[in-house]
Amino acid sequence: MHRFEQEKPLTSRELDVLNCIHEGLTNPEISKKLCITISTVKAHISSLLQKVDAKNRIELLLMIVGERDIKNKYIKKQIMSIK
Repeated sequence: MHRFEQEKPLTSRELDVLNCIHEGLTNPEISKKLCITISTVKAHISSLLQKVDAKNRIELLLMIVGERDIKNKYIKKQIMSIK
């Protein structure tokens, strides 16, 4: 991943999707709740995974609960606000 990509903060929509993941919602449930297509949900999740250098949703959840380090200080601050 390029340094520039790592410095990008999460968008408000990515934070919405991350909150839904934190609530334990599936992609179809996120799609319905946020009134977006499942493809868009998947695109946001893919972007989230890239930005925080995570392999899957479980690693995203571990970051939210503080069990996995977040390298980007801006994203870390955003994710810590989810708790």
